Amino acid sequence: MMWTEKYRPHRLDDFIGNLEARSHIIKWLTTWVNGKKPLLIIGPPGVGKTSFVHILSTDYDFDLIEMNASDSRTRDMLESRVIPVLNNTSLYGKRMLLFLDEVDGIYRRQDTGGMEFLSKILKEPTIPIVLASNSRNQRIKELTKNCRVIEFHPIPLELSEKLLDQILSKEELGLSVSEKDLILKRSHGDIRSLLNHAQSAHAQYMTDKEHMPEMDIGPAIEAFFVEGSIENAKDILARSDSRYVDPRFGISPEDRRRDILYAFFTSVVSSRTLEMNTRADLLEILSSIDIWVGRIFQTRNWRLLRYLDEMLVNRIYLPSRSRGISYSQYSFFWPTIMQVISRSQGLKPLLSILSVETHSGHSACGSLTLPYFIYILSNHESPDHILTLLDLDQKQVSAITKEIDLIQKRVTRTLLRLHS
Repeated sequence: MMWTEKYRPHRLDDFIGNLEARSHIIKWLTTWVNGKKPLLIIGPPGVGKTSFVHILSTDYDFDLIEMNASDSRTRDMLESRVIPVLNNTSLYGKRMLLFLDEVDGIYRRQDTGGMEFLSKILKEPTIPIVLASNSRNQRIKELTKNCRVIEFHPIPLELSEKLLDQILSKEELGLSVSEKDLILKRSHGDIRSLLNHAQSAHAQYMTDKEHMPEMDIGPAIEAFFVEGSIENAKDILARSDSRYVDPRFGISPEDRRRDILYAFFTSVVSSRTLEMNTRADLLEILSSIDIWVGRIFQTRNWRLLRYLDEMLVNRIYLPSRSRGISYSQYSFFWPTIMQVISRSQGLKPLLSILSVETHSGHSACGSLTLPYFIYILSNHESPDHILTLLDLDQKQVSAITKEIDLIQKRVTRTLLRLHS
């Protein structure tokens, strides 16, 4: 049995850390009245956000209605699931508590107004609503305006160590001081990670190689691509200061930098030495492993994470030998990034207008509507007249006109090549 399940809290008193935050949540729920602001719990994975809400609802006799917001990103999906809950009472006459987990995963692919819908319904709630997010970032800025924000922090080292000692005692497992220090260091205040590492030590998954100093993600990827032995390549990844993450659930810039699949992806995409077929093969491999990571995070089957390094190395090692690939933190060359940033600034006002007119989120509108709108303008007899109707200033019109000119130039070059 996985220790994450075996030692999962079953009572409110079983939780450690974030005592003040937990007290605020209990007070909020026990004094809730119609129209009271929803609660937004922000904190990294493994600090007890979801488990605390589950046990809280049970102890205070609420019917818990739980939804993973990142799986219901679109407005239509959220509306079809949330509105019936807000308009109905529990089948057994109990009070209801709506829990929307991982709301920071809404602003991703398939997003079409999901965050806007949430922000709207949160203004006048008819039942207690709790939301949870892994990080405080720009994607949930609107939600923070309509919610009372409670922050959960990583579990302090002394409390993590105390819990680890209790579990090791119950399991009658003795570890050296260095082994315990390694477990605590790698867990980063994440109790789920701590339990997984402790169980791995119990099952003798931890080897002497894991006691080697960690390597930063950049040098580790560089070393991986030039390493002549597959076993040494595995050691390099095992010692790297990296992790597997699911970007749907919101990650900080530092988490993104340490995302091992993202590091491989950016290095492969930006390589100037790879042939097209080789690049496609490597990206296909990374994509398939990324699907596994997504499923692991979605099902919370964390024990499978320990197999990913083996899977990654065995599949990508041979195809990447002697290809001249080097580590890159970005998937575009820096001059290209600057050009994209510069051009996007001028298009933001048009994107905002189209987003409202098409009732879609910014990301969906930017990828599905804006390019075709500009292409239509490029073929229109008087695009300036249409732009005037959109109430844009001269600077914004000039930016869009430049995009139209670029399209027309590309079309002209293509026609010349076809007729040459």
